[in-house]
Amino acid sequence: MNGKNNLDEDLKNHIEQFNPNKVNNKLLFHKFIMINEILDKRNKKQNPEMKSITKGQGRLIGFLKRKDGFSTKELSEILNISVTSLNETLNKLEQQNFIRKVPSSKDKRILLVELTEEGRDIEFKNHEDIDIFDALSEEEKENLNEYLNRLTVALHNKFKEENPEKYEKIIKNRKEIFEKYFKGYKPHEEWAGLFNCDKK
Repeated sequence: MNGKNNLDEDLKNHIEQFNPNKVNNKLLFHKFIMINEILDKRNKKQNPEMKSITKGQGRLIGFLKRKDGFSTKELSEILNISVTSLNETLNKLEQQNFIRKVPSSKDKRILLVELTEEGRDIEFKNHEDIDIFDALSEEEKENLNEYLNRLTVALHNKFKEENPEKYEKIIKNRKEIFEKYFKGYKPHEEWAGLFNCDKK
């Protein structure tokens, strides 16, 4: 019991340390980082079976769960990572028997990446702390959602201003990939609007 009290007191002192009378950018940024670290640690504790899978591997498995049967070259283009990095991830997943590489029926020289039964059985559980937003009223949730949208757009605009050519290249590349591999896919209007960085 004393241990819990000490932990509560330490947390209280830590929060008070970063709660000056005036809210500033440094304080808000620190709190974003702190919340992210806490959630990340709790997620790993709540899902011990995921400890052997890195974020990059999890991202790839999650993508293949939606659609597999791509070549390494295609996956590299879709996920925007180098073939070398992708092959490292694929080799590790193959060693764990989560994916397999099968020859294409059109060209036996091309290997297509597919999930194995073990790979399909991997369950990405919803974060158990998703209910933390219950601490907010419906109005506060709406406000928070709007603030997060504005921050996301601000980050996109910042990247666009810092390197407009690279930004436009990425946007063009994303559109071409969706058209090439996911024709007919229509992103949610609100989501698409969020990433319209011309939006003020």
